[in-house]
Amino acid sequence: MKMINLKSGDFVLRPLESADLDTFLQLGSQTCGSLHKRENQSESDSMTRFRAFVRDFAFRPESEIWVAVAPDTSYAGHLWLTETSNRFNGIKELWVWDLTVSAAYRRQGLGHALMKHARERAVERKCLELWLLVEETNSVAQRLYSRTGLRERARMMALEV
Repeated sequence: MKMINLKSGDFVLRPLESADLDTFLQLGSQTCGSLHKRENQSESDSMTRFRAFVRDFAFRPESEIWVAVAPDTSYAGHLWLTETSNRFNGIKELWVWDLTVSAAYRRQGLGHALMKHARERAVERKCLELWLLVEETNSVAQRLYSRTGLRERARMMALEV
């Protein structure tokens, strides 16, 4: 466990526990899951697919999920990290697959603290780069990531056919 000191109090950062899974899925489906959601896709179908994605990828050795617990012991947010090796250049990378802060804890510095933890984990795991995808319409997240030092290196484009 790790302590995160914010103006609003001391938060605990700890690995995901089974009791956290429902909240993780609910919040993550709104961020990580929504990045891939189609316009006409139902919420139920989207959640089913996100749940399967989590089942297939979250509990592998290269993944780790951290939960931020508020001073009142409520679930304040999470950080899902996955280590990979870039097949083109051989560089070991750490990817932020999801960073979500619960609505009640936004704008208190928790997102910034979670990104700081991601960077620390990248160093600890001897990764040379830290990557993430961010929705093009999420300007709040884009500002957060820019303030933590991330810079745009590529632009993903898609065409529905």
